[in-house]
Amino acid sequence: MPRIERLILALRPRVGLKAYAGLVWTAIRRHPLAWATFVLVACAGFVFSHYYWLRFTLTESMPWHLVLVEKAPPAPGSLKRGDLVAWRWQGGLIYPEGAVFLKVVKGLPGDRVSVVGRDFFVHGEYVGRAKPVSRLGQVLVANQPGVVPAGHYYLYAPHRDSLDSRYAATGYVAHERILGRAYGLF
Repeated sequence: MPRIERLILALRPRVGLKAYAGLVWTAIRRHPLAWATFVLVACAGFVFSHYYWLRFTLTESMPWHLVLVEKAPPAPGSLKRGDLVAWRWQGGLIYPEGAVFLKVVKGLPGDRVSVVGRDFFVHGEYVGRAKPVSRLGQVLVANQPGVVPAGHYYLYAPHRDSLDSRYAATGYVAHERILGRAYGLF
C-alpha cells in the first residue's frame, strides 16, 4: 500500500474532517486513475442494481449457482417455453411465503398437461415424475392434469427433487408472481 494511503488510514480517527478531506484530496491527485476507476465502478454498480439482481441458487434443482435476474417483470404473454424465470413462492411446505425460486417455463397458457401414473407430460413432452414423499419425508400431492389456465405457467426444473409444477403445492404459477427473466451465469 502506498505511503499516502497508509497515512490516510492511520490518521483518519485522529484528525478532524477538514484535515481528513485534505488527505483524501492529496491521494486523489497522486492516484487519479485509481480513483477514477473506483468512482466509475461504484457508479456502474449503482446503475446495475436498479435493473438487475444477482441471486445464488441454494439447491441442486438448477444447473447454475449464480444467476442474473431482471428486476422488471416480463409483459404478459411475452414468456416463451425455455425461458428461465425468478418467481415468488406462495408459501407452504418448508419454504416461507415470498421465497424466490428459479424455474424454466415449460408450459404456456392453453398447453395440455397430462399425467400417466405419476409421470408428467407438458405439450406432449415428458417433464418428470412426481414423487410421493420429499427428501425430508413430507407427503407430496401431485398436481392435476388439465390445461394451463390463462395468465399462468407450468414451471419446471431438471432435477428430480425440484419442487416445480408437478406438485399441487406449486401448481400453475400466476404471471403476477413472476419477478423477471433470469440468466444463468455459472
